[in-house]
Amino acid sequence: MTKLLHLILRGRWAFEALEEAHALAAQNGVAWDDFLQAARTGGVSPLVYEAVRGRGLLPAPVEEGLRLDYYGVARTNLLRFHRLEEALRGLADAGIDVILLKGAALAEAIYGNLALRPMGDFDLLVHEGDVEGALRVLTALGYARPYGEFRPGFIRAFRNQIMMRKAGDDETRPIEIHWRLLSPLYYQRAIPAGWLWETARAARLGTVPVRILSPEAQVLHLCGHLLQHGGCEKASARQLYDLAEVIVLYRERIKWDEVLARAQTYGLVLPLQEALSRAHALWSLPVPPEVWDRLQRLRPSRGEARAYALLVGGEPVARRLWGGLASIPGWGLRLRYVWGNLFPSAAYMLDQYRIPNRLLLPLYYPYRWLRGLRRVR
Repeated sequence: MTKLLHLILRGRWAFEALEEAHALAAQNGVAWDDFLQAARTGGVSPLVYEAVRGRGLLPAPVEEGLRLDYYGVARTNLLRFHRLEEALRGLADAGIDVILLKGAALAEAIYGNLALRPMGDFDLLVHEGDVEGALRVLTALGYARPYGEFRPGFIRAFRNQIMMRKAGDDETRPIEIHWRLLSPLYYQRAIPAGWLWETARAARLGTVPVRILSPEAQVLHLCGHLLQHGGCEKASARQLYDLAEVIVLYRERIKWDEVLARAQTYGLVLPLQEALSRAHALWSLPVPPEVWDRLQRLRPSRGEARAYALLVGGEPVARRLWGGLASIPGWGLRLRYVWGNLFPSAAYMLDQYRIPNRLLLPLYYPYRWLRGLRRVR
């Protein structure tokens, strides 16, 4: 079942994979309900439908289920991207430059079809000096923060994004305004925004001019994003396939020397090795052999190895807190970071935990600490 799914996905650019998939599908014993569920759970059912439609490769009921998924994503994304275009137009009118990240960039510029990429939210990178202006634009369009922050200024100091959402509007996806690429504190300071902006490429979403990351930055971002969500072992098929699609589309244009050099400089050696190896095992990526050899010879720095272990190694929250502290310069900022995590403001606690009576507030701080300590992956 899993092999058949991966063959079909590879068949989007390699016809021989579809032929192999056809032979495998013709065999008895395929659990078709499980196949359809795996495609849906992995977020790739629209991609599977595009690859197989009209070929007689799958049973008619299975193809019909995939077809419904495909047009369902097309319908919802059409509306959601219309709302995104409105937000981008407002940002452009305010003179705020934007780089589309992840799904929004991939659906428009990589897949070239809004029906192929389901969306959870929209991620927009802006210059750090434009964050407040971007928030004002979105606020004027009816967006608001769904929750407060631990302490005033905590998000700007220790996070890389702010989420904005339209209350009561389920069709409009949240927009996350980023000013740094990745959320772990180690990578917030390791990856300079300047390189991302200098190498970004012009694109359009509808009628609005935007930018997308360069092929090299796309590869590194997708690998790093997997890391901040627990690594490849916890990645969905769609997350890994996004990486494969980028590499296939840009196969002749990716500057692999720069990818490898930047990975070493920015502490992304292990995420790059892990994600590329996993995606290659599934879909035989068109990466030159000499690049594979050089990639395997790269060695992570001590700082990267420590950050990697804390992010994917199943460590308790307390250990991740220490990992964050190790990435913060100066004891003043470290104390502020610890204090904000342990003792968020009363307004945050009342909202986050839906405390029915303010008199119960002191009891919720120990509850917060104990719940955090129990979250061991």
